[in-house]
Amino acid sequence: MDRTEMNRRDFMNQTAKTATVAALAGMIAKPASSRVLGANDTIRIGIIGTGGRGQWGMRECIAAGAQIAAVCDVWDVRRNAAKAKAKELGGGDPDPYLDYQDLLAREDIDGVYIAVPDHWHHDTLIDSVKAGKDAYCEKPFSKTIEEGKNMVKEVRKTDRIVQVGNHRRSGDHWLRARDLIRSGKIGKVAWVRVFDTRDWSRGDPFLNEEFHGEVDWTRFCGKAPKQPFDVKRFLAWRWFWDFAGGLTTDIGAHMIDIVQWLMDAEGPKSAASNGGNYYFDFWQTPDVVNNVLDYGTFLANFDVQFVNGHDDVGGTFYGSEGVLVVNGHHRVYLRVDNKETPDIDESKQPVEEWQGQYEGPAHVRNWLDCMRTRKEPNSPVEVGHKVICAAHLCNLSYRNGKTVFYNPETQEYC
Repeated sequence: MDRTEMNRRDFMNQTAKTATVAALAGMIAKPASSRVLGANDTIRIGIIGTGGRGQWGMRECIAAGAQIAAVCDVWDVRRNAAKAKAKELGGGDPDPYLDYQDLLAREDIDGVYIAVPDHWHHDTLIDSVKAGKDAYCEKPFSKTIEEGKNMVKEVRKTDRIVQVGNHRRSGDHWLRARDLIRSGKIGKVAWVRVFDTRDWSRGDPFLNEEFHGEVDWTRFCGKAPKQPFDVKRFLAWRWFWDFAGGLTTDIGAHMIDIVQWLMDAEGPKSAASNGGNYYFDFWQTPDVVNNVLDYGTFLANFDVQFVNGHDDVGGTFYGSEGVLVVNGHHRVYLRVDNKETPDIDESKQPVEEWQGQYEGPAHVRNWLDCMRTRKEPNSPVEVGHKVICAAHLCNLSYRNGKTVFYNPETQEYC
């Protein structure tokens, strides 16, 4: 056998080995769950994070016909309560897990409802889609702008359906309001004010839950700095910088979404924030905060405080020809100004109004429907990221005591 033949055979053998290794690698890399759901197939869900929001999502999944295959939480009391509630509601008899990786390893789970603290959203979502699971990721989408960028990138490397919990996107009354603004009926909108005010003056309701049982505090902290267990930080984690972004991100995920969606805005040019801790002495994040967002063609104010609920929740879009108002009871009305008789009371009455409803259940159903159709859900990762970037800018302004400037196209800020 001459050298040429030997080289040819060596090359063929090596190529075959390489192909075999590649095939095996492909088999190993294949997601654990990626079955195609038929119209009559029961969707099997895992709940990661079984606190108040996680159990709410679980109930909505069951109401929409899904079965709960597993529940996961670092606190044994909550995961056991979720297991019992799922069984009581006819949603199956889910297995409880401490480590969400064990849940993701299950091949019989089609999707996961992620309701963990904000600082866990990045890792949990990416691990879920890499494991072949569709996901509903509660708002706020990310803890930082940089994490959000990476979450979008990693999700889009897969074919998974991900719904972000900006549930205003599933309200038909908001679609009608958006179309009305874009029609020009209220003229040029120069200012928008959105707000959320609630009365928690008798105490933070997150601390009403009695703490007992066992919690894996190290697992809860995750990438956050190591610290001794604190029941307030565990139950009311939203108000501590290590775990979340406070009212601005928690509520801004909805209220800033209204601004950007209805005004068709990609993001602000700048953000400035003022506020402080005026009532809840154990909160790190502000309990009263005023955020000002300049979008170049209009200005938006986002105000939020949980000390007094007089103003309720709502928003006003101020146009040159009238206003569009949304109140906390999902009543939406249009008032067109009478330029000829601006001081007559009749000119201030609504000329059109309509009623909406709480959008949460429809948002969950939209996700489950898209798991079957493989269509984009109402709030895909790009939307969730775009909205929460604006809220993160506000927090950066608050914490650094200066206006933050932003380029929505490059997502760079200074």
